[in-house]
This record gives sequence, C-alpha cells and structure tokens, in this order.
Amino acid sequence: MPGSHILLIESQRASAASFARALEKKGFLVTRHTQVLSALAESLQKAPDLIVLDAASMNTSGGRMCRTVRSQLNGVPIILVVPYGTAADPGSGASVTLAHPLTPRKLINRVARVIPAKGNYTLQVGPIALDLAQRTVRCRGKESRLTPKQTKLLEIFLHNPGRLMTRPVLIRQVWHTDYTGDTRTLDVHMSWLRQAIEPDPRQPIYLKTVRGMGYRLDLAEPKHA
Repeated sequence: MPGSHILLIESQRASAASFARALEKKGFLVTRHTQVLSALAESLQKAPDLIVLDAASMNTSGGRMCRTVRSQLNGVPIILVVPYGTAADPGSGASVTLAHPLTPRKLINRVARVIPAKGNYTLQVGPIALDLAQRTVRCRGKESRLTPKQTKLLEIFLHNPGRLMTRPVLIRQVWHTDYTGDTRTLDVHMSWLRQAIEPDPRQPIYLKTVRGMGYRLDLAEPKHA
C-alpha cells in the first residue's frame, strides 16, 4: 500500500487543512490539485490508485464534481469528503463518503481498506530499485538512503521513464505549490538524487537535464557498461 498513487483534489484556500502531509508520511505518492479539470487532464495519462475528493474544503457537497471524475476515471476508487451534516449522495459515484469532522488518521484507515495491498514496497525500473518503505535506492550495486522529498521525487521519475517532467509539474507534485519563481530547491534535490544513483553525478546518464524545461529519466545503459 505505501507507494500507491493518490490523487488529492482539495481547496486552494490557505485556511483549509490539507491531508497531503499525513498521507505522504504513510508512504503514499500524493498528487495535489485544486481543480477537477486540471486533475483529470494529468490523470488521464496515468490513472492513480485512489482519488480523494475533499469537497468539504471547498464548502460544497461535491456530488457534481465526483460524477465528473467518475465519468473520466471509471474504475478508480473515490473517497468523497463532504461537509458536516451532508447526506451521502448515492448517485455521486463515490466508493466511500466521509463527513467532517475527519481526522487524518481516520482518512488513512479508510484509504488502507480501499486500496488493495500491493505486498511489495519496492519500485524497480531498469537498474534503479527504490524501497518506498525504507526510503533507500539501489542502482548498479550502490545503495543510498533518501529523504522523504527525494524519495517522492525519484518515485515520480520511476513512474514516468523517458518522459519530460517539467519544473512546474515536479514542484507542484513534490512541494504542493504552483510558485515557480525559484527552482533552486528542486535543482538541489536533483543534485542529491544524482549523487545517490549516478556513477558520475557530474556527467549523469540517468537523470538528464532538458535545458530550459525540466528533467527526464533516461534508462538507456551507457555503451561502456
């Protein structure tokens, strides 16, 4: 179950408490969106394991939004969080409806029952093996321990090998912000990841920079390997 991808749709209001941090602490890969349409646009390329639609944070029952999500991502379980006193809408398409007040622990307990247990917390793509539970990575005999942010960043790349991951997308998925005025934090984390997996971090063969845009995980083995 740790390592499962959760799509979290919630309010952008600063006063609205987010469930993202609590879910990440349990080892989930959380992609946070504040609008249904942007969430769907990204998720249609790779469906998440679970959707948490926090309608309560938006001061709405969420029935219409939930039906929109269900129509586009049918088969993906949806946990709908509604405001206190809101009756469950059987036509919403939600797999589970939870009402506020809702603690992060209660949500995580329900998530554990909704997402099927995967039984393996290691994500391996090519020569890179990421242990999501222990937050360690092994590549070509070299093993390194990662921070939670580094683990999440590398997991995103392992789910998208060969695909350009732009700086705004990475910043939004890892740091849950749309502010991209300063990308130095991302660049520093990429440098740390290269030290963990690259034979020579100064000449990366896996985590490639796409100038002016972002980064790409390239799994083509070097010719001298």
